[in-house]
Amino acid sequence: MAHEENFRDESGVIMGWLAAIVFVAVPLLPAVLSWIKFFSA
Repeated sequence: MAHEENFRDESGVIMGWLAAIVFVAVPLLPAVLSWIKFFSA
């Protein structure tokens, strides 16, 4: 399959989206955790 001329590496796209999600999610983690504690209390 790697010999196809129109072959694209989808793992690079997936890693790009994963990196973007991590860059957004990591700073929000403390806020989300505090919201969970606040609403579950």
